[in-house]
Amino acid sequence: MRRLRQASNLLLYLLIPGLGAATPLLVYPALTAQYGSTGFAAVAVAQSLGLAGATICELGWSVLGPQRVARAQTAERASLYQSALATKLLATLVGAPVAAVAAAVIATDYKPAAAVLAAASVATCLSPGWFLVGANRPLAILAFEGIPRLLIMAGVAGLLLAGAPLLVYGIGTLVAVIFTQVAVSLRFGQRLLPRLSAFTSGGAIIKQQLPLTGGRAVSVVYTSLPIAIVGLVNPSAVAVFAAVDRLMRMALAILGGVPSRLQSWVGSAPEDGRVKRSRQSLLMNAALGAISGVGFAVLVPFVANLVFSGTIDIVWQVAVLGGAILFAICASRGFGLSLVAEGRANWIALANVLAAIAGVATTFALTGPLGAPGAQLGGLCAELVGIAVQAFCLFLLKRPPRDAHLT
Repeated sequence: MRRLRQASNLLLYLLIPGLGAATPLLVYPALTAQYGSTGFAAVAVAQSLGLAGATICELGWSVLGPQRVARAQTAERASLYQSALATKLLATLVGAPVAAVAAAVIATDYKPAAAVLAAASVATCLSPGWFLVGANRPLAILAFEGIPRLLIMAGVAGLLLAGAPLLVYGIGTLVAVIFTQVAVSLRFGQRLLPRLSAFTSGGAIIKQQLPLTGGRAVSVVYTSLPIAIVGLVNPSAVAVFAAVDRLMRMALAILGGVPSRLQSWVGSAPEDGRVKRSRQSLLMNAALGAISGVGFAVLVPFVANLVFSGTIDIVWQVAVLGGAILFAICASRGFGLSLVAEGRANWIALANVLAAIAGVATTFALTGPLGAPGAQLGGLCAELVGIAVQAFCLFLLKRPPRDAHLT
């Protein structure tokens, strides 16, 4: 009976990102049918910049928060929720306008729509999903975030097919963010806006999480920003590169249910058993990535033809490189979870910095002559460097004994 409950719980965690992945599948066919590859390229650039901003403005709560919530008492959980909301609101007020301006500058078409979508995408950092993951409440994530967003985006797709301007995509994204935040706050008895004390203490919290936030800020250079980089270096390659990247991110969103469930499982382990669980989770993530990477490489050309209304063709080289990157990201997720569980989260920042340097250099160098495959090689290089650094920190770098300061 216990194993059955665990299996059903894991299925819920897979269903949550599954709905998230299905959401763009509703919009992209309508978008490309009405606005073609140029409209998709503008949306891709906007989402690239917006998701990069969201990763930074999220301030590391999705990494550190779930395990903190899993170990916290009820009163402490409420305090964590309010602190996270306050700090992320402050960050969003800065990040959203910056992303909007950048999207308007880089996008070659549909600039106003790109600006609105970029700002709305930054606001997705306000999602309370991290809190519900730590509390092991997958049904709440489905009820208040997954299903409402799916319905809202279905409405956006219908409006696009009816001839609505591309601007409705960004507006719908923002509506979904606001709905989730209000619904979760009301359901769990939280304030819609944190108290002033939560804002005034936010600086100390941001400073405490600055190493991880800085590392994540660097990581977006090779995880979320490559589409924008391609738009600067080789605009003609944006549609193909973005198409594979978006489908890969959808697959990763579905696969993200596994590390999300493992966050709570590893974080709630007794102190003497946490290392064992973290190493088991590492193997699970790597195996998941290997299987999924092969499947992605085989299926993505056929899926892309359906999702993008036959306007974007994916050749086999691009498909294979996409599968390799997917595997590397899954493995890297496992290393990151283990580093957090074993008290070495700050080392993730070093891995991100070195990965970003390698990824950006190779992306700029190869995208011009090779197009989309060159940009993919840059992304793969970044992920492999990040894995190598994390593996070194986890397996070879020994922590000093707890009483070392006494000797």
